Amino acid sequence: MPPISKIGNIYTNSFDIPLTPITKSLYLQFLKCQNAFHLIREGVVTKPTTASFGGYLEWGDFLTLCKEQFPNTPTVEKSQDREESFDQSELYRKEKKSHFGSQLRYQNMVASVELLQYEEERDGWVLWDFRPIGSIKQDILRSFFFYKQLAEGMGLKVLGYKLIRIQTKFVYQGGPIHPDEYLLIDDLTSRMESELGTREEEWKLFQETIQSTGEHSVRFSFLENKPSCRSLKTCLSPSHCAAGRENAKEIFEYRDSSEMAKQWFASGYNSYESVPDTELSPIQKIQKEAHLTGTVHFEKETLSQYLSNVTKTVAFLDFESINPYIPIYKDTKPFQHIPYLYSLHIWNEETDTLTHKTYLHDDVGSDPRKDVLFHLQNDLPKGITIFSFNDFFEKLIIQESANAFPEYLDFWESVKSMFIDLALPFKKLWIYHPSQNGKASLKEILPCFSGESHFGLTIREGQDANYQYLRLIKKQVTTEEKKRVLEDLIAYCKLDSYGLFLIYRMLQEKLSVI
Repeated sequence: MPPISKIGNIYTNSFDIPLTPITKSLYLQFLKCQNAFHLIREGVVTKPTTASFGGYLEWGDFLTLCKEQFPNTPTVEKSQDREESFDQSELYRKEKKSHFGSQLRYQNMVASVELLQYEEERDGWVLWDFRPIGSIKQDILRSFFFYKQLAEGMGLKVLGYKLIRIQTKFVYQGGPIHPDEYLLIDDLTSRMESELGTREEEWKLFQETIQSTGEHSVRFSFLENKPSCRSLKTCLSPSHCAAGRENAKEIFEYRDSSEMAKQWFASGYNSYESVPDTELSPIQKIQKEAHLTGTVHFEKETLSQYLSNVTKTVAFLDFESINPYIPIYKDTKPFQHIPYLYSLHIWNEETDTLTHKTYLHDDVGSDPRKDVLFHLQNDLPKGITIFSFNDFFEKLIIQESANAFPEYLDFWESVKSMFIDLALPFKKLWIYHPSQNGKASLKEILPCFSGESHFGLTIREGQDANYQYLRLIKKQVTTEEKKRVLEDLIAYCKLDSYGLFLIYRMLQEKLSVI
C-alpha cells in the first residue's frame, strides 16, 4: 500500500501529491457510491449539486433564528485562509467556550459544525446541526457520526447530538417570526446510540476502502462497486464505471426497472432489444416494441374513454409558485406553495381559436394569492374541462388559496371536478414515443410530439422560476433586471400551458385518424 505522509497540515501520497481533504459531503457521497467519491475527490467529475435553487436566499435568516437561541456565543468567521478558522476554533476549544462554525480536523478529514456547545458540569461537548428541513433523514445521523469521529479523534469528549429544524405545522401570523414556535429542537443522542452499530459498519467500510487504496482511486465496475448508484442513468461517469458498456444505460430506461436493470446489466444485456420479453412487464414490453419499431405506441380505446367527457371548449392551466421554508405571507406554513403566476390557454375546438390569458403578481411585496384567484376566476370560463400536467398541484394551489380567502371557496367547488390530468396517459404508457427514453415529464414529452422545447428559454425549470421570484422578493435585482426576470417567468409559464394544448391537440388528431 502506498504510504500516506503528512507535511505540516497537508496529507500527501507516496508521490508527495497533496490529497484533497475528506469533507462531510464527500463522506456522504462515499456512502452512496464509492466510485463517485473517488471521481469527485480527484476532480475527474464535478460534485453534483443538491441544494435547492432558492434555499440559500433564506439560509442567512434561518441561521440567525437558530443562533438567537444561544445569545453571546461567538462565531468562527469563515476566512480565505482556512488555517485562521482552524486556529480560532482551537482557541475556543482550549478555553472551553461554546462557538458557532467550529472547524474540526483529524488526519485528512475536515468538517464545520454549526455549533460546538460546551457543558461545564459534564466537561464535554454537544454537537449541534441546523437544518431547514421538516423531517430527520439518514444523512443527518451520518453527518453527526462524521463529526463525532473527527471530534473524538482530536481528543474531544462528545456528550450528545442535537438538531434544530423546522416545525412544519407552524402557521405564520405576520410580523417577526418567533423562533420558539417556528423551530424544533431534537435531541438525537439516544437515537445515535441505538443506531451506533449501523454507523460503525458504514465507517468501517469507509476506513477499509481508504486504507486498501492508499487513497488512490480504484475503478470498480458498476456491479462490483458497493455501495453504488442505482442506475447508469444517474452515474456520474459511465466511462469509468462501465467502461466499454456506456450505452448499456439504455436498459435502465425501462420503466420501473429499479434493481432488475442491474441484474440485466450483470447478465450482459446492453440494449432494449437484448432483454428477453420473458423478463419484461407489460409496460416494459410496450417500451421495447416502440424502440425496436421506431413507432409511437397509442392505445386508442383507452384514450378515447379517458377523454370522453371533455367539453368542446377546454382550458390548459399552469401555475408557478414559491415555497419558502421561512413563511413570508400571513396564514402560510413552511414549504407551502404560494402561486404568483398562471398561464391559461383556452381552445374552442369548434372554431379552432386559441386564446391566452395570464396573470403575474408583480407587486412582490404583497401576498399574491387573492389577486391570482381573482384574475383566474375572471379568465376561466365556467363549466369547461381544465387540463393540467400532474393536476394534483394545480388543484392544491387553488384549494389552499381559497381556504385562506373563503370568498373563493365557491370558485374552488365549481372547478375541482373539471380537471383532467394530462400526465396520466404518459405515466400509464397509453401513449409512448421512443424519444421519451422512458421519461414522462412535460419537458421530455413536448419535443417528441411538437416542434416546441424549453431549451431556448432563459428559465427552463420550475425550481429556477421559484428562485427568480424569490430574488425579486428579496430585492436582489436591479429595476432593469426585474423587468427581464418578469418577462422570462411569463415566457416559461406560457410555454407550459401552450405545450399542454399542443399535446391535447395531438391526441385528438391521432384519435380521429387511427
